[in-house]
Amino acid sequence: MKLFTLTPLALCAALCTGGASQAAVVATFDDLAFPPALDSATGLQYTNAFNSLLYQGVSWDADFSVVGDAYRVSAAGPLFGIAHSGHYFVTNQSGHSGLTISTGLVLTGAWFGRNQYYGFSEGGADQVTIVALNGTTELGAVVFDLPESHPGQPEPLSFVDTGSFGALTGITGYRIDRHELGTQAGHWVADDFQFDAVGAVPEPGSAALLLAGLALLAARTRRRA
Repeated sequence: MKLFTLTPLALCAALCTGGASQAAVVATFDDLAFPPALDSATGLQYTNAFNSLLYQGVSWDADFSVVGDAYRVSAAGPLFGIAHSGHYFVTNQSGHSGLTISTGLVLTGAWFGRNQYYGFSEGGADQVTIVALNGTTELGAVVFDLPESHPGQPEPLSFVDTGSFGALTGITGYRIDRHELGTQAGHWVADDFQFDAVGAVPEPGSAALLLAGLALLAARTRRRA
């Protein structure tokens, strides 16, 4: 039987990458245990087992609602919003501001769009701010406008790049603020939140194996010399 072996250099490369903690996730809201009907919406906690607000290893504010892509506030009104992928997205329940996300992962981006609610162009939110937090301390923020290209109708979602948060340390979560238009509820819709691990490093046992691999590589190099 032929055994598969790694060269010292390959062993070193495998250990350098294999020991890192990989925790990148994308919250699509399409793999929930109990999603609402496509023409309705409900609180995120009711879409999970045990009424949990923990989804994809991230703790979400109770004001996050999951919405199906066929949902309308009234039979004659426009669609509530447009999903970026799949059939579900989220919104800020009752148009609230200051929704929080609790996680030590880096939020690298998400897709956001403007909601017209009953079809009034002056309704919804026209700007969203995502604030990176350490407890209650603000570490940094990304501000972006929600474009309006289809007045009175829900807007296609646009990607919001928050990769700059990767340069921050001590992140414990995020807060989503919004600027409300007019007197209608200040809703936004969002989908596909992307999170990456923070400062992934080899575990102690993997670090020891890495050192052994480096020593083996050095010894082999000396023998060849």
